[in-house]
Amino acid sequence: MGLPKLRIRLPSDHQAQDVCSVEEARYRFNWGRDPFLVVVEGHHVRSFEELRDLAGQERFKGREFLEVEIHPLLAGG
Repeated sequence: MGLPKLRIRLPSDHQAQDVCSVEEARYRFNWGRDPFLVVVEGHHVRSFEELRDLAGQERFKGREFLEVEIHPLLAGG
């Protein structure tokens, strides 16, 4: 059995969602270059490798989806 898919809640006023595989996330998220935080099941994920390791953990085996939130980083003072 493979890794769960990612159900992504996009930052918008319309509660937009999308779904992709863990492998698709390698290219989908601009890791480290976009002003966004990627949060998976409550854990801040900083790289594709971190995402893959998290998704492969025993506690997520048998899950169809992992919940992903994308949070824009806002500069301010």
